Amino acid sequence: MNHLTNLFNVLELTRNQPQTGYAIWGGGVRMGNLAEHHYLVIMVAWQLAVMVNEAGGSLDLCKIFEFAATHDIGELFGGDISMPYAKANPKAREYAKKFEAENHVYVSKFFGSQSQHILDISTEILDADCDEARVAKIADYIEVTHYKFFIGRFLRSDVRLVSEKIRGMIRGMKSRVARKHLTAFVRKWEIEMSRMDSYPEMISRVIV
Repeated sequence: MNHLTNLFNVLELTRNQPQTGYAIWGGGVRMGNLAEHHYLVIMVAWQLAVMVNEAGGSLDLCKIFEFAATHDIGELFGGDISMPYAKANPKAREYAKKFEAENHVYVSKFFGSQSQHILDISTEILDADCDEARVAKIADYIEVTHYKFFIGRFLRSDVRLVSEKIRGMIRGMKSRVARKHLTAFVRKWEIEMSRMDSYPEMISRVIV
C-alpha cells in the first residue's frame, strides 16, 4: 500500500511523455503521449481478444490487459524512435531497446510487491512469444496506424507494412482459432484502411 501514491504520481508522467518517434513526420503534427497510446491499445487489444474468444478461443483477457497497459512503459523516460529511423539505423534501434529495457527495470520498482511481475510481463512483451502478448503487439501496430491516420500523416504503404508485421505475429500464435480469426480480421482491416481518404471525411461517415 505504501508505494501506491508514488506509483500514481509517476504514471501521471505518461500524460506528458510524447511519442517522440512521430516527430519525424514534422509540421504541425500533434504528437500523442503514452497515456493516450496505452489507453487506445488496451481498447483495441480487448476487442480483438473478445472477437477471438466469441469464436471459441480461450485468450486470457486479464493478461492481455496487463500487456497492453504496460507494453511501452519503458518509454516513460524516453527511448521511442521512429520506424523509418530504426530501419535506417539498426544500431540505434538496438540501443533504444536496451534503454527501454533498463527503464522497465527502474519503473517496475514503483509497483511494490508486483515489481517482479511487472518486470516479467515487460520483458515478455518485448519478445511477444505467448498468444496474449502477440494480441497486445497486434493492437499496438493497429493503434499507431490509426493514429497516423488521425493526424493526417497516413500513407497506404503504412497498411502494407503493418499488415506484414501483424501477419508475422499471427503466424507464431499457438491458438488455431486466434490465427484463423485474426487473419480474417487483418485482411478486412487492410482493405478498409486502404480505401479511406482522410480522417475528417471518414469519421463523419462513421458517426452519422
